[in-house]
Amino acid sequence: MGERIVILGGGIAGISAKLRNRKGMLVDKNPYLTMAPRIIDIFSGNNTDYPKIPRPLDYMDNVRSIDFESRTIHLQKKDIAYDKVIMALGHSQNYDFIKGSRYIHGFSSYDDAIDLKKEIPKKKHIVIIGGGYLGVELAGAIGGKRVTILEAGKEILSGLPAKFTETATELLLDSGVNIEVENPVVEVKKDSVITGVKQYNSDLTIFAGGFTGNLPDSIQDIKIKNSRIIVNSYLQSVDYPDVYACGDSMFVDSGNFIPMSAIIARSSGILAMENAMGGKNKFMPNNFANIIRVGKNYFGTVGNTFIQGIAARIIKDAAVALTVNRVKEL
Repeated sequence: MGERIVILGGGIAGISAKLRNRKGMLVDKNPYLTMAPRIIDIFSGNNTDYPKIPRPLDYMDNVRSIDFESRTIHLQKKDIAYDKVIMALGHSQNYDFIKGSRYIHGFSSYDDAIDLKKEIPKKKHIVIIGGGYLGVELAGAIGGKRVTILEAGKEILSGLPAKFTETATELLLDSGVNIEVENPVVEVKKDSVITGVKQYNSDLTIFAGGFTGNLPDSIQDIKIKNSRIIVNSYLQSVDYPDVYACGDSMFVDSGNFIPMSAIIARSSGILAMENAMGGKNKFMPNNFANIIRVGKNYFGTVGNTFIQGIAARIIKDAAVALTVNRVKEL
């Protein structure tokens, strides 16, 4: 009959695992997949359903807890036994460490984007905390406002090749965005943001960083870092060999930086399922294409080649279309 493999989470990583083995049981609390690369499009168009893609589930339910010893998943409506489980529960944000966090608007989900789309037209001064991938794309998508990016590090898009930082900085400055680096936030108030350097007026403060995993707090007795399962190079939990993790739910215990991206989610989801089915292949992260959008401008790398313009846009759109088409295969 074969082993029962349960996939928790129907994002890109979970869908990729399911497509590799259609007998795997897919569990998610939402009836649709949210395409993170498309969320920014909500600010530039009226089709608010654009990022939402329906996909079939074996169980539409919420994970309450997991008993790793008895191999039992406790959902809200029922319990599921498993032989292998693949954790693919996506990501979340944490900004509770910032004083005045109640005045901060998060930006990590479809609902966050819809709320901000309603709020932005009413505001004049907008501060974005975080100059990473999300903060840069968000700043580029907001037009007609006084936008400031506050980045604690030495530069925006830190960790990416220098050409990314140079190009993004030029495009953002040309569009009127104010970029402040080495400027960690100390406190957020209703109408301002205070850093160690100065105070900035802010009618709307958006947090665009701090991504962690999205494991329920009730999941205990397993090694976790930043709400992500610590796994070996085979994507197996270092505690339980019948537990695998992929996408934003995995923390690979290798010492190497692995970005939280759609490409990584897809490849890790496939490998986690292959290894859960008996394979023994090591995860070799390959973020082959990395494209960023600032307003209507696209740029990034394919392999070691930096590209801009229509070629970059085609590659980014093609990657999204590939995922959409794969979901439709389920």
